[in-house]
Amino acid sequence: MRQVEAFRAVMLSGGVTAASAMLNISQPSVSRLIADLEHAVGFSLFERRAGRIYPTAQAHMLFDTVRRSFVGLDLLDQAARRIRAHPVGTVRIAALTAIAATVLPPVIARFRERHPDVRLTVEALGQRAIEDRVFLSQADLGIGVAAPPRDGIRVTPLVSADYLCLLPAGHRLAAKDSIALADLDGEEFIGPMHEADALWDGIDAALAAAGVSVRRRLETQQSQALYAFVEAGLGVAIAEPFSARLFTRLGLVVRPIAPPIAYSFVMLEPDIGPTPDIVAGLAEDIRAAARACLDQAEPSQARA
Repeated sequence: MRQVEAFRAVMLSGGVTAASAMLNISQPSVSRLIADLEHAVGFSLFERRAGRIYPTAQAHMLFDTVRRSFVGLDLLDQAARRIRAHPVGTVRIAALTAIAATVLPPVIARFRERHPDVRLTVEALGQRAIEDRVFLSQADLGIGVAAPPRDGIRVTPLVSADYLCLLPAGHRLAAKDSIALADLDGEEFIGPMHEADALWDGIDAALAAAGVSVRRRLETQQSQALYAFVEAGLGVAIAEPFSARLFTRLGLVVRPIAPPIAYSFVMLEPDIGPTPDIVAGLAEDIRAAARACLDQAEPSQARA
């Protein structure tokens, strides 16, 4: 096993000197372990040229297997570090920008009252970045949208929410109680970027299915920028409902869409070890706050 560890360290670090520092052993010890492993497997792992070593083709093939075998040990180490880090230390959250700006502030206020010695960090990110943070155990809790399952990430429902139609003050459609997609035909539509993440997929699909043609000259991947553009009179839009209560204060008009366009929001955790009590309690408070935020945006918006 020690020979395999030395081989892995050399492959990861690129040299014997760096591998010796990684393993906290001498360079001759690393070289001896590599030589012993080469004798055991029966083929050369490295070529020595001009004072440097270069992995052979066989070394790369062997490393693929070694790397997979160490995944379980790496996850074990991550789980141990996660358990050690709680209930004191830092709780790290990675959330969609709209959630971070609307749902989390009251949750954080209550958390600080209950846990004055625990530090919170919040990153406002896109869906893919949230998943990466959670997968790499760089976030204890992620908040995003439902997406195809990914190994190493544990997912629990947060809330299902209906998108809203956003209209500038005085718009011709503001008199309607609800907006049908057909009502938007021909409108100046501020759209989500076509290459944006899963938060926006349902909007494009719904417009296409309804055969609605809109003028689309302005796009953004951030919903709060989209709200601001509509408030400035640059067009109409369809967006997540969490930010609605912030912008209706500025005169922006929000209306439900009939039939609704819904999307499921979820919470994500590293799939390593048990959920610490402090994180579980935080997740429950976030779930309640998300429902309350949607209730304030539009009646009957939140569904468990």
